[in-house]
Order: sequence, then C-alpha cells, then structure tokens
Amino acid sequence: MKNFSFQISWGGKKEPQELDAREAAWPFNSDSPVIKGVARSDKALSVMLVNLCGLDWEEIEPLLSAAGKGAEDQGMVPVIVVDLTDLVPLQNAGMAYDSLPNVTAGALMQPELDWRAYFVRRKDLLIEKWQPEAIVHLGDDRDW
Repeated sequence: MKNFSFQISWGGKKEPQELDAREAAWPFNSDSPVIKGVARSDKALSVMLVNLCGLDWEEIEPLLSAAGKGAEDQGMVPVIVVDLTDLVPLQNAGMAYDSLPNVTAGALMQPELDWRAYFVRRKDLLIEKWQPEAIVHLGDDRDW
C-alpha cells in the first residue's frame, strides 16, 4: 500500500506527516477485527450505526458485544455512535465509532448557542458520511 502525506496545523504552523495507507483505512483495512466475518469480495461493506447517545460508559460497555453480534448477524459492520468526549474506551475496545455533541451538556456550557440545530446538522453529516443500511437505537437520547 502507498503512503500519503497530509498537513496538520498547530497555531498557524504546518508540519507534513506521513500516514500509512493501511493505518488510514482502519477500521476497514482487510485484517481489522471490526470487519471479520462480514467482509466479502462480492459485496461492499454494509454499516449499522448503533446509537448509544445519552448513556455513560458504564452503560455502554455491556452493550458493545451485543451491538457487534447483532450487526454481524445481519452481515454489517457496527459503528458505535456516542455523545461522550472520552473516546478512549471505544478505541481500546477496537470498535469503529463516531460521536455527536451532547446537547444537554453543551447548553449548560454555552446556552447562547443553538445546540439542537448543531446536533441535527452533525447527525445529518454523520449519516451522510457512513451511509448506513440500518440505524439501531440503544441509547436514551431523545434528540435522535
């Protein structure tokens, strides 16, 4: 696979960085455990978004294996969607994931902003990005 470079900007300075193409493809590179059992040469990967917004990590953790199994049973790759700022547990779990803003927390920090409109726009972009065949709601966030 070919390497490519991209620019990262910190305070106006740009430094080129090399990114291995296999690393950039995660979680969808061929040896990823995320696609094990669902990758096929005759069909594009199907994504199942699993909405876990509104839950804390303690509530999310036990749902991950069920979400993974449910998606695999349907021949899909689960992409976990949370509204948490700490994504390290999902990274450690080896799950494909994405995040949405927490409307309630945002409104407490900056009440002058229209967090509901921001959430809706981000959700639309997230759906456009992943092009899911299914969306499963296991969270208790009413904003979906």
